[in-house]
Amino acid sequence: MSQEKITPELKKLAKERLGASDEQIEKLTDTQWRVLKSRPHRRQYRLVAEVMEVTDCCSAGHKKGDKYVYTASGFLLPEESTVARLCLWAMGPMLPFIYISFDRTVEGLDPTPKGWDRVHCPDVGMNCGGLGRVVFRIYSEKAPQSYMGEPG
Repeated sequence: MSQEKITPELKKLAKERLGASDEQIEKLTDTQWRVLKSRPHRRQYRLVAEVMEVTDCCSAGHKKGDKYVYTASGFLLPEESTVARLCLWAMGPMLPFIYISFDRTVEGLDPTPKGWDRVHCPDVGMNCGGLGRVVFRIYSEKAPQSYMGEPG
């Protein structure tokens, strides 16, 4: 994206969202501008990781139907998530799906991952020396109108 295609509104957004100086703004790459320009599309979605199965026990207390909810930009929305506790062991394997979804929204597409849509925490379950394994399904959904004010 050439500098002449960058609107004053987009530059203002970059300054506000990034806290960037004029000098930093001038150094942004075409890819960085595309990400900023995609913000309205990204804000229309949120990404959900829903518990589909719990084998044995889960020390975080996850149960079938619990959800982690993220913005399409990858920011966790703890107030919309329904899990008993936020578990980094469970969230870590979700990261590749969040990257895929982010990339899809930057391209103006539906962020739901195509192909694989399941991920599990790294706990191997009691039969293999762990405590419990949790399987999540990852999908996107339209964000509620009130969500449009959220970061991302």
